Amino acid sequence: MADTSPKTRPEARAETWGAFRARCEAAPLTDAARLVGEGGLVVLAPHPDDETFGASALLLEAARSGRAVGIVALTDGDASHPNSQAVSRAQLAEIRRGEQEEAVATFGVADARWLRLGLPDSAAGRSAGFAAAAEKIAAFCDEMSATTLCAPHPDDPHIDHQAAAVLAETVLRLRPALRLLFYPIWSMRLGDGEPYRSNGLLPFRIATDPEMKARATACHRSQLGEVIEDDPSGFALPDWFLEAQGEPTEVYVWAKKPGLPPGPDHFAALYADDGDPWQAQNSPYEVEKRADNIDQLARSHYREGLDIGCGEGHLAAELIAAGKVDAMAGLDRDPSIVARAERRYGDDARLHFRAGALPEDLPEGRFDCVIVSEILYFLDEAAIAALALRLADRLAPGADILIVSYLGPTDTPLSGREAHDLFVACLGEACRTISCRRRERYVAELLRFVPEGAARMEGDGTTR
Repeated sequence: MADTSPKTRPEARAETWGAFRARCEAAPLTDAARLVGEGGLVVLAPHPDDETFGASALLLEAARSGRAVGIVALTDGDASHPNSQAVSRAQLAEIRRGEQEEAVATFGVADARWLRLGLPDSAAGRSAGFAAAAEKIAAFCDEMSATTLCAPHPDDPHIDHQAAAVLAETVLRLRPALRLLFYPIWSMRLGDGEPYRSNGLLPFRIATDPEMKARATACHRSQLGEVIEDDPSGFALPDWFLEAQGEPTEVYVWAKKPGLPPGPDHFAALYADDGDPWQAQNSPYEVEKRADNIDQLARSHYREGLDIGCGEGHLAAELIAAGKVDAMAGLDRDPSIVARAERRYGDDARLHFRAGALPEDLPEGRFDCVIVSEILYFLDEAAIAALALRLADRLAPGADILIVSYLGPTDTPLSGREAHDLFVACLGEACRTISCRRRERYVAELLRFVPEGAARMEGDGTTR
């Protein structure tokens, strides 16, 4: 691997490593389980050690939770010491496979399943087996009941890492229900001004265990200069890289889902001629859900509430009628549904409804109760991130946020659960879970806003 020393350049512009690195440093701190979801995890490792350096936080969480883990080994990493006479490439491949399995077991994942593609090291993307690899990985994800595939960032500066990212993006097109997370490995050696993809990508930070990571790193003896002694020009992990592995957090990047969410015309057509596609007022599902949501709110009384995606205003009105909230503001993107809410409930001075798009038209205020019910999956990732950022500026300290997400098919790029988890991840450590109720058709999670980032309560976020 040529020139792995860090470089620094003064300029940083959009779509550069420097600009993206700054985003990563300021990225929300979230839980691994929040990004991975409820199913299995598949990690795509171009070489037998990339899972150790790029995905330790996810592997540690999988060990704690008992999550199924699959490792896709793109290559066997047998090109690191090409001039050795004592250790052949076949022998080195066997050594590195053993090191990789030992390292993964060190994280506590002793029962990982393996898909070894055996593509040529440093030429994976140009090999004959590359074209068929995506289908194999997709089938492996099916076998693992995976919700998430994790792979190197598309611009991580190694040809095999970039090939792995191409495969991951192809798998996402084949299996659009998967979540795709990218991890950087060698990106830290880039100059700040070098091109680096960031469009459609949301970075997050996840805490890892540096001591456990160091123990796993020690398993990769062949890459630490401890196995092959007759190839002084062979690769060895540089000191600056190993030092960087002691950081307490790792960066994971959520990749945008293929497709677009529905636009304003979609909702205008749904609500035309006083249409009520979800029978929001009287269907047993909606009536029972509203009662359950009101019961879940932790406090007996709130001062100022906001219902994001208020529809006809039924939940806002019932919160007022129950004496839970002194005043409620409602926002919905479709003017006709807002007009319907005003006609039905506008005589109550405690209720105010307005039409507007998310996130740009989020009302000003200092809200201590916010409802986000079955609306997030109608947004894309960038809008969800922007909504979380804007909402945090409008929350009173100690505010409660109730997020309700439909668990059935949504016909949108993001499912209800994905949009829910992404939104909570974007809120970061400023919010902690108070309660989470999972019903047959929806999940409702109550968060409390703690702007100073106080420690999470025991059990927060674990009722999935």
